Amino acid sequence: MSLAREVYAELERVVGTRYISDRPWILAAVRAPQPNTPMKPPSPEAVLLPGSAEEIQQIVRICNRHGIRYIATISSLIGFAYPSGPGTIILHLKRMNRLVEVNAQDRYAVIEPGVRQGQLRIELMRHGLSYPVAAVGPGGSVLANFACSSGDSHCQYGASRTNRYLLGIEWVTPEGELLRLGSLASEAGWFNPEGPGPSLRGVIKGFVGQWGGMGVVTRIAIGLDAWRGPAVLPYEGRSPSYQLRLDPRLHQAYVFKFPTLEQCRDAMIAIGEAEIAQAVLKYFNASAALLATESANDFWDLWRSGLFQRELARPLYVYLSAFTPEEFAYEERVLLDIIAQFGGEVVDERILRIYRDNMDFYVLVGALQRVLRLGGGWAPAKLSGDSIGHMIDVGKAVPEFMRPFIEQGRVLDALDNWQVIPLEYGHAAHIELLFLYDRGQANWGQVPMDFMRASMQADIRNGHHGTMPPRTAAAGAAIGALFSNAHVWAGRVKDALDPERVSNPF
Repeated sequence: MSLAREVYAELERVVGTRYISDRPWILAAVRAPQPNTPMKPPSPEAVLLPGSAEEIQQIVRICNRHGIRYIATISSLIGFAYPSGPGTIILHLKRMNRLVEVNAQDRYAVIEPGVRQGQLRIELMRHGLSYPVAAVGPGGSVLANFACSSGDSHCQYGASRTNRYLLGIEWVTPEGELLRLGSLASEAGWFNPEGPGPSLRGVIKGFVGQWGGMGVVTRIAIGLDAWRGPAVLPYEGRSPSYQLRLDPRLHQAYVFKFPTLEQCRDAMIAIGEAEIAQAVLKYFNASAALLATESANDFWDLWRSGLFQRELARPLYVYLSAFTPEEFAYEERVLLDIIAQFGGEVVDERILRIYRDNMDFYVLVGALQRVLRLGGGWAPAKLSGDSIGHMIDVGKAVPEFMRPFIEQGRVLDALDNWQVIPLEYGHAAHIELLFLYDRGQANWGQVPMDFMRASMQADIRNGHHGTMPPRTAAAGAAIGALFSNAHVWAGRVKDALDPERVSNPF
């Protein structure tokens, strides 16, 4: 289908001729399939570039009147950012890219959707401030990761997940009402996520977010932490061959290995009980090898050497960050005592040097796009959260369903390519399993669907909270009972706020 001319004209009057198009070559650019799926997403009927919340509000009301679906997007680097069916328009929010306010005294920043992680992180360092940067690379939208999707950070251990940093929120509901949540609702400013009456923050972003299925978030305020580093990051060389080192008297990266996952788990918990360190995580090993190399050939040479498989099967990454040398010395002494207590050892010097020479791994994850360089397919599974112990149990069960895929040659032989990132000094944790596969194999497009189905079925058999809280009706029916039937409650909220099902319905 295509938009009726009178509807197109109505939308054009809102954004202006320059910021709307249904030309075939424009639409073709936003319906190309992603590398990890053979299926083209449905073509949108038009692409709009609104410049304000008021314009979005008018567009959404037009969509409700005419039964047109819409979805807002920024980077479009995930399948949920594409139309889920025909009769959909895309609202590309890149014009709304203002860093509205940095309040250094009350420690919050107000941003629009187009503000990128690289922009905000660098600007805040000049103010001596920081936040848990989502591990998506410098080009990711801060607002999307904080309010609309998962957005876990390497440094959420000494902080928290992005949803816990949400403060005031400006939101265009699926029916076109403009709401201001938290202290903003009382015209008291952006500083507080709560206000009079029931909170709606969980509707915007519970654990994962609504992936465009609950209207459009147009501005948010996020809470900020103190930044213990310099105002400008010191680096040598140029991309892709560069080094970023921080003052070793105040900052240091460590990577330890353990004989068993149980010892790694117990060390992780003990570090949290001591309330030291900025980052603590069990990280991927195949993805780490991709981040450590500068070409596909370099990766295969490193991977076939077996170094990362041997050293990073049960690793614990730790980043210490202190205000003074005395504070750093204390935290390091406690850390090394805990590692020794649970049988940990420092990994091979070649691996340790990578993280000490590239400390942006904990600051901005500047090299993250290297995980795409193999040119094949890749996808995440799991993406859920619970206690550290439970997340480790989920990881221990990965071989149960992954080994047959490896034996059949369908995915890379990387059983340990999963991470667990605790938050809030270990009071909870996040898990993610990343699998890679060759798009040259027959029927390659079936691999991610089969793999994620097998992963979910393993969680159901084991009673694990490993699969991401359900977004689709099929996944919700299959696994929702493990999440207190959250899919049922989400459906009721959707019925109440989007009765016409125009906001990116699945």
